[in-house]
Parts: sequence; structure tokens; C-alpha cells
Amino acid sequence: MSAAVDIPVRRMNFEFPDDMDLVFIEDDPALSYFFVGAWMMLPYLEPYLIRTVQAAMAHIKDAETLEEMKRFCAQEGQHFRQHAKANEVVKRIHPSGPQLAALETEVEALFARWSREKPLRFNLAYAEGFESMTCAGARAQIEVGIFDDMKEPLRGLMFWHIMEEIEHRTVCFDAFEKVCGGYFYRTAMSLWFQNHYLKWCGKFAAAMIAADPETMARYDTPEAKARRDGRMRRYLACATPKRLATFLPWYDPRKVKLPTGFEPAREHFSALAASIQ
Repeated sequence: MSAAVDIPVRRMNFEFPDDMDLVFIEDDPALSYFFVGAWMMLPYLEPYLIRTVQAAMAHIKDAETLEEMKRFCAQEGQHFRQHAKANEVVKRIHPSGPQLAALETEVEALFARWSREKPLRFNLAYAEGFESMTCAGARAQIEVGIFDDMKEPLRGLMFWHIMEEIEHRTVCFDAFEKVCGGYFYRTAMSLWFQNHYLKWCGKFAAAMIAADPETMARYDTPEAKARRDGRMRRYLACATPKRLATFLPWYDPRKVKLPTGFEPAREHFSALAASIQ
């Protein structure tokens, strides 16, 4: 397939009402808040990824790779704009709003500083470490059917986003390999970067959890805990080997097995995007 087919740019327009349920994963406020907290970073992280890929484009001669990089940037631009809309509602309706805003300021400054001060190899390694992790997680999320336990509109936002993470899974890998390369550097830095990213996700989630003890207590029942634990066991059993495989010397995102639900999701969100043009 051509890049135009593999990485289509869908212009979405999700709506996020003030009464949307932020516990959008059934019986699981902690995991819901972890995802919502992770998304608070995206209006700053994804522009950083875009800046990084755009900087790498000056070193790429291959026309197909350049087209894929352009489409990666366009997809990521759509992602952070839709998440920014959701984030404004989250900060308005959740008691942790001021704390989330303060963390956003820190994250924004961090990624802006990295773009200014860090070498391209560092930034490309971060981009590839992030993209390989999100692709592995996205494949597992589809495989275990986690979206069956989610509520709209955050379900749709997440499903669309992770589906496109799978679509553009090769771009940062190719950019790193063609611009600088280095298996050991990529692997070591990916481990550090993924830990760095997950720690920041945890900071946002912790702020939401600490500010909302009533919600946490409401779901503190044996039945809810059993459902949460079972879901997490299934997910980790599926996601862990996929993530570990990204650190192998022969890892190639083009060769990963895609979940059966991937193509139906592509068709669904392509049709949805077409309906709102």
C-alpha cells in the first residue's frame, strides 16, 4: 500500500460534554484516571514528536519515507487537538483541575526545552521509544477487547487514537534508523524514556485520585476489584510480550502481528471522519 492509504489523515470532531463520565472504564476509576492523566500530556508531547520528525525530515531523501513522516505529523496534530478539547473539560469538571494545570505547565516546559537543547538523536530515540510502546499497548488493547468495557465519548477518542498509533507505527523507527541508528542506544534510551513517560502519567493520575476520594471509595467493592484485577491480568499477559519484543535486535514494526479488530476500526473511523467533513 502507499503511504496515503496506510496513514490517512482523518479530521475528527469529538464532543466532550461537561457531564461525561471520567470513570469511562467499567468499575475502574484508577485505570480511567491513568489514561485521562496520560492524555493531559499529549498537547505538549505530540507537538514535541512533530517537531522531532520535522527536524529529521531534512536528513531524509527517500520520497516515500518523507510522505509517511508528513502524514505522521498530520495524524499527531489531529490527536493533540482533540485531546486538548477533552482536557479542558476534564480540568473544568474534576476537582484536580488546578493541580492538572500546574503539571501541564511543567510538561510543556520540559518538551519545549528538549526540542531546543537536546540533539536530534536523543529526541528521535524518545519518539521511537514512545511509539513502539504505544503500538504494543494499542495492539493488546484491541486484542483483549478493553474497549468493550468503556463509555463514550472517551472510548471513541481513545480507540481512534490508538488505531492510528498502529497505522503510523513505522515512522519514528524508520526516521531513527535512517538518520542516526544504533540498536544499543535505541534500546537503552527507549527503556529510560518509557519509564520517564509512565512516571509522568502516574503524576497526573495521582493528582486525580487524591482529589477525588469519594469516587475511589464508591468503586472499592470486592466485585469491582475482581473485575479490575481480571481485566488487568488479561491485558498484561497480552501486552507484556509485545512490549518486550520491541527491544529485540530484529524488531521491525512492519512485521508485528496486527489484531483482527484493527481493520474494522480503520473502516469505522474513516467513515466517521468522512461524515463530518
